[in-house]
Amino acid sequence: MSKSYDFCIPTRGTEVSYCPDWIHEIKYDGYRLRVERDGGRVRLLTRNGFDWTKRFPWIVESALKNRVKRFVIDGEAVGLGVTTIPTSSAMSERVIHADQ
Repeated sequence: MSKSYDFCIPTRGTEVSYCPDWIHEIKYDGYRLRVERDGGRVRLLTRNGFDWTKRFPWIVESALKNRVKRFVIDGEAVGLGVTTIPTSSAMSERVIHADQ
């Protein structure tokens, strides 16, 4: 993609806004990633500019299944534990194994 995008930096709130101009997300314990798709190419970038595409192949696969061929998604990649509740240990384990 030719245009550069900055990450949205989450801010803590005390209540959920119900205005249609706002979207919100629950803060889970994960890694902030930006998914960039341009045709058949998908990249996962960290806030520090590292390319983590190889660490999360299932995110890449999901991005490629989207009918939209060009997009940027800024979000949080989380790992689900056995109980399907996001856990930091599940994410850390995945990142460690991807580096080996």
